[in-house]
Amino acid sequence: MATSRSQLGGGHLNPLQWRGFEASTGVIDFGPHHLDRAIIQQWTGSDAEMRQPALDHHLFVLHQGGPKRVVRKGAGQTRDEIVALNSCTTVESGSSYHWNTEGPIAFAHIYVRPDRFGEMVGEAFNRDPANVRLAERIGQYDPLTANLFNAVLAARDQPDWSALAEPYLDALIVRLASLATQGGSFVPPPRLTLAPHTVRRVREYIMANLANRITLDDLAMVAGYSRYHFVRAFRISAGYPPYAYLIRQRIEHACALLAGGDLPIAEVAVQSGFSSHAQFSTRFREVMGISPVEYRRHRGWRAPDPGDPAADVAADDQKP
Repeated sequence: MATSRSQLGGGHLNPLQWRGFEASTGVIDFGPHHLDRAIIQQWTGSDAEMRQPALDHHLFVLHQGGPKRVVRKGAGQTRDEIVALNSCTTVESGSSYHWNTEGPIAFAHIYVRPDRFGEMVGEAFNRDPANVRLAERIGQYDPLTANLFNAVLAARDQPDWSALAEPYLDALIVRLASLATQGGSFVPPPRLTLAPHTVRRVREYIMANLANRITLDDLAMVAGYSRYHFVRAFRISAGYPPYAYLIRQRIEHACALLAGGDLPIAEVAVQSGFSSHAQFSTRFREVMGISPVEYRRHRGWRAPDPGDPAADVAADDQKP
C-alpha cells in the first residue's frame, strides 16, 4: 500500500479537489461527468510530471494517445513501465504517488467510490464487500477492459447517457475485479431471467415516462432487482439491453406521433424523450434507416406550408 494522506495527518481528497493538472499549459480537459458514485474525466496536454494525492475513490486510468513510458514513485519503490495504447492502470483509494510520463500525454480517468466497487464485486462474485480491495496495476492491457472503458467514455454523447454508461461501468468494474482484486476466489454469477409480468411492468413504466429522463436505477427499482442483476436478466429476457430497449420504445412512440399528426419534428423529439431535434434525428435514422421527415412523408403526411414554423424544422432535418 502506498503512503496515504491519512497516514500523513490529512484526509483523503475527493477527485474534484485534485485540479492541479488543469494549470498545465495547453491542457484540454473533458468532464467531470457524474454517474452513481463515480466520476469520469479525460484530458490531453497536461504536464508530464504529476503528483497524485491520496484520493477517497479508486482510480482507473486508460492510457490514450499511444504507447508511453510511465515511471511511478511511492510506497518505498520506483516502478518503470512501458505501457501500450489503451492499457489500464489501477490505483486503490488512499494511495499517493509521483508519476512521470514520457510519450503522448493523454489519459481518461474513472474515479469509483470503494463502496460501489465493493458492492459490485460482492454481488457479481458472491464476496463480502467489506473484504474487497483493489490490487494496483500499471499499464495492464486487456482488450475487453479497453472496450468497456471506451464505451463508458462514448456514452456521454447519447440520450439517457447514464442508462447506457452505467452497465458499461458495472461491467468494467467486474472485469477489473477479475483481473486485479485481492483476496479469495471468484464464484460464477448465476444466470437470471425476468418473469414476463416483470418485463411488462418495466415496459409500462417506460411508456408512462417517455418524455422524462429515465435512469437504469429507475428501471431496476421497477423490476425489483439490483442494477447489475437487472441488466443481465433483462437482456436475457427481452432480447435487448435495457438502454437499447428504451431507445426503441422512444422511436416507436415517435413513429406513432409522426404518422398520426402534424406536430413539429422538434416537438415530437421532446415528447419522445430526446433532448434535441438533432439528437432525435440521428437516433431515428440509426433505428429506422430514414429521417423523421422522410418517415412522415412515406406515411402520407403532407408537408407544411413554407410560412409554417414547422417547415423550417422539417427543412433543417433534411440537411446533411
